This record gives sequence, C-alpha cells and structure tokens, in this order.
Amino acid sequence: MKLKKMIVLPILLILAIVLGGCSDDEILIINEIPAAPQGVFSITGDNAVYIFWNAPYEADLDEFFVYRSFEPVNNFVVIGTVIADDNPNLDLVLHQFTDNTAVNGQTYYYAVASVDFAGQVSELSAEDVFDTPRPEGSIILVEMATQPTLAGLDLSAQSRINWNDPNADVYLDTVAGIFYINATDTLTDLQDMGYTESFDDIGYAPTTGWSENGWAEVIPGHTYVIWTRDFHYAKLRASTIGSDFVDFQWAYQLDQDNPELVGGNNITQKPDHGSDYLRRPNGDNVSINSGK
Repeated sequence: MKLKKMIVLPILLILAIVLGGCSDDEILIINEIPAAPQGVFSITGDNAVYIFWNAPYEADLDEFFVYRSFEPVNNFVVIGTVIADDNPNLDLVLHQFTDNTAVNGQTYYYAVASVDFAGQVSELSAEDVFDTPRPEGSIILVEMATQPTLAGLDLSAQSRINWNDPNADVYLDTVAGIFYINATDTLTDLQDMGYTESFDDIGYAPTTGWSENGWAEVIPGHTYVIWTRDFHYAKLRASTIGSDFVDFQWAYQLDQDNPELVGGNNITQKPDHGSDYLRRPNGDNVSINSGK
C-alpha cells in the first residue's frame, strides 16, 4: 500500500524584479517545489528505529522533515528535522534520523520530505516504510554436557534455563567438538542465514527455508532466525565461540507473528516436521516438549 501523500506545499514563491521601471525589463524567477527523498528504508533497533534516505538532486535543499504515524496512510506528523548535507553530489549522500521515542512492540510508519531554502516542502517519500522495534542484547549459552541448566534459551524471558525445560526455545550442545543450536520441540523452527557482516544484516525473517532437521551448526559470524512455538520471531548471531560456550547476540520480536527483526497478529501456518526433526547430541531422537 502506497503512503498517502500529505500535501504540505506552500504557494510558489514568485520573485518579480523590475529593472528600470519598465514592464519589458520584468523578470520572473520561480522556485520549483523540491522533489521528495528517495530510497527511504529503516533498520529495527531496541526502543529505536533508524531511518535512512537519499536526497533528490536539488541545488537548494536546506533540510528534511521526518514524519511518523501509527497508521499506514494517515495522520503523519513531523518528529524531527535533518540538515541537508552540502556535498556537491547530494543525491549520493545517505542521510539518517534516529527515532529514539519508538517503543518496542509498537509498529510505526515513516516518511521523509525535502525542504528548500525558500521553505517549500516536497511531497512525502513514496516508499512504504514501517518498523516495529524489539529488544536485543547478548547472552552466553554453555553446552549441555558441561552445564545443562545454562544450555537452554527462553527467548520470551531473554534468560538461560535448563536445556529440556518446556520454556526453552533452543539449546546448545556439541557433537565431536562441534557446536549445534537445536530446536526443543517440533513447533519451533530455525534457519541458518549464513555469514553476516553485522547483526543488522538480517532485518526480516524469511518465509521459507526452515530447517528440516531442527538443528544447525554454530559458526562464528552466522546469524540464525528462530520462529518460536508461540509465533514470535527472533534472531541469534554467534559472536564468540569458547571451549564450552557460545556468546550470542539476540533480538526478539514482541509483536506476535511480526517478521520485523529488521505487525499485526496474522498467524501463519507452520511447516510440518517428521519424527526425525529432533535429536539428542548422539543423534537419537528426543521426546517432544509439551510447549509453553
């Protein structure tokens, strides 16, 4: 759905310069309304949303207005301004604004407008930009053979628990010295998204590609997306691997079934799994947890 443009356009400024008092010498200089910013996108934060955009190619840009709404098409209000960079190649400059008033679990809609030195305001940017902040942090899981009570992770509580506790979403174990992250029941799905340069590289949960066996090898720098049994999305990134532990960055989306890691309670169908979906460290099947 395209954002409804808010028309905040002042009357065109017309400068009439009369030279010598004669109509033949009258010159009209008309300042055109600036074009809207382009390529607007956001990155999800913890009680914060980071908005980015490219400036249009305009010679007289002064600043940008950043708008926010709780609705996709109406009631946009200005929440901040950003001074336009004076780089000659202004259209190549990526501008940024941080919404530090955003609250975790609430979905917001954003748009940006250009403002020239005459005070003229462009239409709103055309991109559909919405974001739902979520909590994030870091946590150390210890492999289950060493410390089973610190091997499981309850993402909703952001806490370590026993690996086979009914509230555990995933747990850490080793096989032949290799670390694995494991789902604790057949209603929990996970996927290895591969190597990422940063935690923010994965901003949105995938719709397909979930693991068919319920586990994935833990590799430094890899990010893993979790789809919990109660329809919340989360991600883990292996930042440090020790002798018997892994230090993970984590993020957990409070808004149920909202894939924004990078709303709405639109519960989708989880994939079916066979009887071999779960395993113990030695490769045997494990009993299915009853769930939360």
